Amino acid sequence: MSTLKFRCLTGVWLWSVSLILPATTIDAADVRIRSDFPGGNIEIIRNTGRTVHMAPDLRNDRPWFYWYFEATATTPGRVHFVFPEQVAGFKHGAIGFQGPAISVDRGRSWKWMGTENVRGSSFFHDFTQSQSVVRFAVSIPYVQSDLDRFLEKHARNGHLRRTILTKSRHGRDVELLQIGTTGTHTKPVLVTARHHATETIASYVLEGLLQAAMADTESGIGFRSKYVLFAIPFVDKDGVEEGDQGKNRKPHDHNRDYGKQSLYPEVQAIKSLDQTLDFQFSLDLHCPTLVMKDHQVLYFVGPKSHPAFNFDNVTAFAKLMQKGLPESAPVGPLVWLRDRDTPAPMNSNYFGFKKNAILAATLEVPFAPPGKATSPEDCRGYGAVMLHAWVHTHFLSTDSAR
Repeated sequence: MSTLKFRCLTGVWLWSVSLILPATTIDAADVRIRSDFPGGNIEIIRNTGRTVHMAPDLRNDRPWFYWYFEATATTPGRVHFVFPEQVAGFKHGAIGFQGPAISVDRGRSWKWMGTENVRGSSFFHDFTQSQSVVRFAVSIPYVQSDLDRFLEKHARNGHLRRTILTKSRHGRDVELLQIGTTGTHTKPVLVTARHHATETIASYVLEGLLQAAMADTESGIGFRSKYVLFAIPFVDKDGVEEGDQGKNRKPHDHNRDYGKQSLYPEVQAIKSLDQTLDFQFSLDLHCPTLVMKDHQVLYFVGPKSHPAFNFDNVTAFAKLMQKGLPESAPVGPLVWLRDRDTPAPMNSNYFGFKKNAILAATLEVPFAPPGKATSPEDCRGYGAVMLHAWVHTHFLSTDSAR
């Protein structure tokens, strides 16, 4: 799905209308741009061959900063990619502190490009060969094919079970992963990710958490002796695959769908799963804004006193994570839980205000804080640290406090 938009030369929106269009490919003398692949998102404003003016495709939704495209150079040379300085949505930035993400193998592997070639809200790349293909993204992407590779890698692990939670609005299977065995000796834990489709870095942390939970290590065995993990890697499956912004979608996004009447089948299915399993522990993985200074750290948010010992439990968990994380990791996790008398229609509130809940929180993982390591492998390592910290956290509950 693409969106056709008309604007004046200053970049101010004049009028927009959503249309179903064929593959998004823009031909020019020296570079072709496309985004018709899983996770792709870009709107071309103008392509002069050596300079491409572009912006995130908002698809008639509220402004946000996600973009991901492929560039094919017909001839070698330098190409500049320019985002508008003053366009709605760019108060959150167009390019992160470690530059764009770059892939030279059509999205199979990625690294941060760095800031050497970044100039404000633009960057350039030197194509060394004719017909060379490079993908660029605001964040290191994570889509269905990445999850499939992870699951294929661990297909023979007897501790991992893959089932289908539900079908998305557009007919895609929404995975539900289980690690461990339900029973009287284990407590179910729910971990979710990608309520907001753009928040890709959280998926690599989830991979590390899952891998550690199914491993036959001291932490993995210790975890499975007390808990059974249920994970939903893509809550907004359609948004992930179609390259939507996801955050602040009209009339509301997936993480604002936990009111009495849920719009999205994924959230409806999560509620139904909770009715069956009665989760006392829930952890929702997110990424914050791209360039706000306060959002360059790991931090927990959620209701402070719901469950009753939520602040104590999250703080104890965060302290053990801090001890296990390397110096190269983002600062934190900090604990920014807030008092709330009534639940907001969000995941952490929905589970936090439940009777007998023990822990309910959202962990925000920064995209690419300056001077810190957030490569896929680094983030998998942070997920493993989380699992180890979870096993060694003594969680308080109303029962244990009696």
